[in-house]
Amino acid sequence: MAEDVETGSEQRNRAELADLLRHEIDSGKYPVGTKLPSYRQLAEMYGAAPNTIGEAVRILATEGRVKVKPNAGAVVSDHNAKATSPEQHLRDTRAGLVELRTQLRAVRREVDAIDERLEDLLTDLPAD
Repeated sequence: MAEDVETGSEQRNRAELADLLRHEIDSGKYPVGTKLPSYRQLAEMYGAAPNTIGEAVRILATEGRVKVKPNAGAVVSDHNAKATSPEQHLRDTRAGLVELRTQLRAVRREVDAIDERLEDLLTDLPAD
């Protein structure tokens, strides 16, 4: 039966990978605002499992060195920058939500147009 307990080497690998990525970020290989390669690409580069890479990236996220965006990857952030005020954070969040709503509405229009075209095609088909 497999154990769920991590070995010291697995912990070390995660920490070592975080150290390597931290060094590359600090050296300028990945400047602020740059998206890191995918976990799969990083795994191939470092000979590690994608899950271990993900854990290393999460370590960097807790340090404020990267910001992980679901389904978009990790982007290098300025960990030396001052934190934004709650008011600025609220404004930024609101602006992001407005942008997402705009994108959603555009997608809905596209889906509606596709649905209408599909309905036309189905209507034009001869009956069984």
